[in-house]
Amino acid sequence: MGMAKACCSCCCCVLVLVAFAGLMVLAVKNACVVPFLTTVDEASLARMSLAAPVTAGHNGSTPAAALSYDLSLVLALRWYYRRAVGFSHAKPLEAELRFLGRPLGPRARLGGAEQAAATSYLSEIVYRLAWNGSDENATTALALGPGEAAAFAAESAARVFEQELVIAGVFKSSVLFRSRWCGVRVNCPLRLSVSTPSVAAAVAAPPFASVECKS
Repeated sequence: MGMAKACCSCCCCVLVLVAFAGLMVLAVKNACVVPFLTTVDEASLARMSLAAPVTAGHNGSTPAAALSYDLSLVLALRWYYRRAVGFSHAKPLEAELRFLGRPLGPRARLGGAEQAAATSYLSEIVYRLAWNGSDENATTALALGPGEAAAFAAESAARVFEQELVIAGVFKSSVLFRSRWCGVRVNCPLRLSVSTPSVAAAVAAPPFASVECKS
């Protein structure tokens, strides 16, 4: 009787393992798995202002105005699934900050992400990133058209600026003898108020709450 129970339990375990392996193969074959959880744990907006137009309009149109900005944040990537699925990089991850759907400055390359993908289960790597653009330099300031300037004015009046951090990269995921190249992309919505020492305490920005990004 005891031998029969042990044999039955062993068979059940084997069936569960086979089913799990089959599901993992199907997951790799039919879906791209993002191998990390992304959170923005800290963010600070020191400057967000609209300056006088810095470029002349075309064909008599209204000149574009320059957006001046200064933002820094702390980004955490927590890697998982390492024990079940193997991952390798096609190229390093990149982070891009956007406002009104347009990039604020160049993309930031997340150096070290290749090593993080190869480390142990539930490893974590933290990045400190910053974007800034000056209204004195048209190559770093973002030029906004009249419609975008109006949208900026509305957010400025509400003292809350909605931005988006986008993390993108390409991975190869492997389970058993199957592998697939996948493009991954996560979006981190940010709602920030300008916070500087000159801002009165009554209108100071509230503490930043950690944001979990979505794929």
